[in-house]
Amino acid sequence: MSKKSVEHKPSETARGTALFRTIANKEFDDEKFGSDYLAEYFLPFLLKYLIKAKGFRARVKNKIPLGMYEYLIARTAYFDNLFVNALNKNIPQIVLLGAGYDTRAYRFAKLNKGTKIIELDVPTTQNNKNKCLRKSKIEISSNVVFTSVNFDRESLKIVLEKAGYNNNLKTLFLWEGVSYYLEPESVNTTLEFVRNHSHNESIIAFDYVISIPIEKVHNYYGVAEISQSMANRHPDERIKFTIEEEKIESFLEQRGLKMVELLNNREIENRFLTTENGSLIGQITECFRFVLASPISKQV
Repeated sequence: MSKKSVEHKPSETARGTALFRTIANKEFDDEKFGSDYLAEYFLPFLLKYLIKAKGFRARVKNKIPLGMYEYLIARTAYFDNLFVNALNKNIPQIVLLGAGYDTRAYRFAKLNKGTKIIELDVPTTQNNKNKCLRKSKIEISSNVVFTSVNFDRESLKIVLEKAGYNNNLKTLFLWEGVSYYLEPESVNTTLEFVRNHSHNESIIAFDYVISIPIEKVHNYYGVAEISQSMANRHPDERIKFTIEEEKIESFLEQRGLKMVELLNNREIENRFLTTENGSLIGQITECFRFVLASPISKQV
């Protein structure tokens, strides 16, 4: 096993997400495009200092593969909305599957009237997150539970049960920026857990990558660039899992889930990257999709 893998050091892609969110917060400083005002606390001291300069932010953005900065802005907004809606509806449980440096439990703490939030991730990333939270004096509510997991090796059922998860309670599962880094078997296991061990009104939200033949990657905005960037910069966090375009509904049904909502790249842009005057702030990398699914009711 590589000493550079997420089992040996904190996830580089998770820190990259924190970096993109910090840039967006400095550039836009609003709830729609730059909501994560806590993301900077997970950056190294020097980077946190340099990112204040507009010129430095511009240089960083120029090195980001086409559409990825915009994609992270849209993805953050999408999962923010789901999280806030769940708190407003007093859903009893939210499970963050591969939480990384997610800050929603802290940014939206005042909206939480008793919802239990379980954050799962590999120990290296989670330990670093806890260290950064303590150093930054960010209050961690008693409603938040941290538990470590390796999706490719451990039983999600056992891990969650130890964290106090109750499968009889309606739950929102947020699986953000994770599925494509897992082995297909781990994706199946996670979805089957939601099907077999959650309330039938629970929801799982996740983003995924569509399958694109290598000879056609240049036909999709930003895909060739992100593929090359991942190979060069993050070889230990490469894309392992994709779903064929137009087959997501049948894919979910085969795993006992019904599709509630699907957003393609254009729909993501229109909903989450549109300004008040109707213009787009940019395009996202074209291979990404958002989906919501719920367990198919079990026959009695």
